[in-house]
Amino acid sequence: MAVRIRRVSSSVTLLLCGLSLCPATAAAQDDTIGTDGYVHVAPNGTVLGVDPYYPTDGNGGYDVTDYDVTLSYDPANKFLNARTVVTAVTTQRLSRFNLDLRELTVSEVRVNGAPAAFTRAKEHELVITPASVLPEGATFTVTVVYCGRPSAEYTPRAWTGWRTSWTGGAFAAGAPHSASTWFPVNDTTADKATFSVTATVPNGWTAVSNGVRKSVQGGQRTTVAWSEDKPIAPSAIMIGIDRFTARESTLPGGTPVFDAFAPGIDAGALAAKLPAVVDFLRGKLGPFPYDAAGGMYVADRLGFAHPAQGRPVFGAGAGEAALVQAVAAQWWGNRLAIKMWKDQPLVDSFSRYLVWLWDEQRHGVSVEQRYRDAVARADTAFWGRKLSDPGRGREFSVTDKGVLMVHALRKHIGDEDFFAVLREFPEINDNWNQGWYDWELYTAAVADMDLKPFFDAWVDGTTKPTGFLG
Repeated sequence: MAVRIRRVSSSVTLLLCGLSLCPATAAAQDDTIGTDGYVHVAPNGTVLGVDPYYPTDGNGGYDVTDYDVTLSYDPANKFLNARTVVTAVTTQRLSRFNLDLRELTVSEVRVNGAPAAFTRAKEHELVITPASVLPEGATFTVTVVYCGRPSAEYTPRAWTGWRTSWTGGAFAAGAPHSASTWFPVNDTTADKATFSVTATVPNGWTAVSNGVRKSVQGGQRTTVAWSEDKPIAPSAIMIGIDRFTARESTLPGGTPVFDAFAPGIDAGALAAKLPAVVDFLRGKLGPFPYDAAGGMYVADRLGFAHPAQGRPVFGAGAGEAALVQAVAAQWWGNRLAIKMWKDQPLVDSFSRYLVWLWDEQRHGVSVEQRYRDAVARADTAFWGRKLSDPGRGREFSVTDKGVLMVHALRKHIGDEDFFAVLREFPEINDNWNQGWYDWELYTAAVADMDLKPFFDAWVDGTTKPTGFLG
């Protein structure tokens, strides 16, 4: 997918959201209706279909180039008023198309400034019918005005999306779904776009998001603007609203760092490790891929650290391993993003392995001994999980097996080829999406080996890979 970047100016106007809904117009011809669910296509033209775990995620008929969100949030009543401007390019003629938005009440939709009919469907579909058919290859804008009390989504791993913090603030982060809980989005990792948000909050509060903080304006309320100029997948977008304490610094080389700490959070010592972590990862993976770095440290226990682009989100109790993996995921997970959610164990396994490499270099914990101990402990149920297809809701549950696969691969192909794959696969797929099959082809080419038996045993296998333990 070719990504076209266009910046859209943000507004700081306080928005009021009405409650009336416009009726949808009659359905247009099928060949001008965008698909409900993003259809993945391989580089050779083979149609891979929708995501098998979340078939209605994302939508077809267009590629988003930019999101510009303007919002006002009142922590006292947990109410959000917002307007989002989506800029996109059609990939076909469009008489109707969808965006993904969960629960919130939509009061107005405009396409290229003209009122558009809309309706809601299924769990999260905002179905939009513009006043006239959009031609193929055209740049267009969609303005959505909406409001309500956003809510989180439960997943087997943890709650994701917009949630109220016990400190009284709110934040949104997590995967597979988060962005669609607070703004309309083409909710697929395959459609990256630039992103900006302008948030108006009570005085004494502030907002934190991805990218670089562009401005802070005072008055009766406080308005903060953030912008991420490098394309970002919806699942990597985050926001936090709280009485944060901010700490600004720079990494060696000049990359700005913005850390935000929720009230009562003592995570300064952990955040202070970021320069050393980035320096270590640069040595393995190359330059830090984004224009800004840092972290948002919330008071809630999350069950995971979310590797939001440039600025991961850490819950109470997060430790050094969580920091290293979240930063490693900036290369293996954000710069190189997955195609479908069954591919998530690929990037997680490599980012977790980088934690092992960090622990060996910094703390003397032998990677080889760690691997052997884990293999010795593993039982039939452990090996029975399939890395290449763990199942819906289990995308994040097989990394403990995946990290063993990564080390076994290193032993199988040798350090020179292994570390070339570790560094170069995200590098050559900058701002791109790849899956297991793509990675397997690349790794076999680098190693100049027939790796199918290895992949059959480790990636697709459900028994102990006895012949490939090393």
